[in-house]
Amino acid sequence: MPHTAKLFNNYAPTRRLFFHLLFWCCMGAMYAIAYNRLDRNNSWVLLVKDLFAVTTIFYSTAYIIIPRWLMKGRYLLCLAWAIVIYTWWGGLSYVAAGFIQEFLSPNERLGLYVRMALENGLSGLFKPSVLPFYLLDFIYLVSLPISMKIVQAFVSIRNEKTALELKNTELALKNTALALNNVELELAFLKSQINPHFLFNTLNNIYILVTDENPKGAESITQLSGIMNYLLHESNRSVVPVDVELTFLQNYIELEKLRFSEKVKIDVHMESNAEGRMVVPLIIFPFIENAFKHGPKASNKNAWVNVYIEAQGEQLIMRVSNGVRHVPKPVGYIGGIGIGNVRKRLELNYGNSYTLNVAEEEDSYTVNLVLDLALHEKKVN
Repeated sequence: MPHTAKLFNNYAPTRRLFFHLLFWCCMGAMYAIAYNRLDRNNSWVLLVKDLFAVTTIFYSTAYIIIPRWLMKGRYLLCLAWAIVIYTWWGGLSYVAAGFIQEFLSPNERLGLYVRMALENGLSGLFKPSVLPFYLLDFIYLVSLPISMKIVQAFVSIRNEKTALELKNTELALKNTALALNNVELELAFLKSQINPHFLFNTLNNIYILVTDENPKGAESITQLSGIMNYLLHESNRSVVPVDVELTFLQNYIELEKLRFSEKVKIDVHMESNAEGRMVVPLIIFPFIENAFKHGPKASNKNAWVNVYIEAQGEQLIMRVSNGVRHVPKPVGYIGGIGIGNVRKRLELNYGNSYTLNVAEEEDSYTVNLVLDLALHEKKVN
């Protein structure tokens, strides 16, 4: 089988010609065996007639009618063509019968065939009395080569469709892999944003608290430890429990409060009644991080941040707002994580199972997000 497949896969013109000649030699041998039963001396006329008729019918049908009409569903035209080639074969049969009658001396069996063809004439091809005889003879002659070509055409089209489906599947897998890779890169980007400046300032504030023997120093160390543990272990999972995510966010906000002290009004409300529900890690964090980065960090005037998160049943509702003051950005300013990138992560992870609305006013910036927690309830890693 592998050698046969290799043979047909390398179907060069010379090999194609060889196979066609071999096929018609076999067909000719089959016709010769059948017609020798009628008349050994004169049956060659019928052999030549049928080979000529069937080859002309085969090549015109195989390379014109099948690809242009049959494969495109033009079945009425194909039916009309069947009548045309049946008439063509019948006309050649009539001419062959006349030749045998005029120039040869057929035996009794062949003579009976010749007299019947001449007496009925071309109109006999469609007479109900002899139509079955002619039709069965015609079908016997053309069914094998034509059916082989039709099967080959359908197989070829099916192979093309399969190849196209495989190509589309491969492309979809590549896109999926690229999307997943983008998610991983964005997660890594989120972690890198948390690490440098935030950790440096937080450690510096904790150092001051510890040296002043402030009891908040130990609490801040615990919160920072919780953040580091989350980034190292939990955030690498596809989903995490809602309560774990909210604890991380609470720790982050508490350290930001320590960072800005009393200069910034920070109101936080977090409530969870979604036990067992899961959420994609760091999917909410960018909005809170941006609220601090574009709010109090950008300007001490109008410096306030409100964070409202509530997880109830199958829904998580988040509302984050902060005060803003529009001032020219300094040279080299690097903003927070763009809403476009965050929206991309939401689409990759939640599809149509979220709503996101952003409202930017003259002195405030508000983000409203609703997540369907039921989407990932069974995807626990």
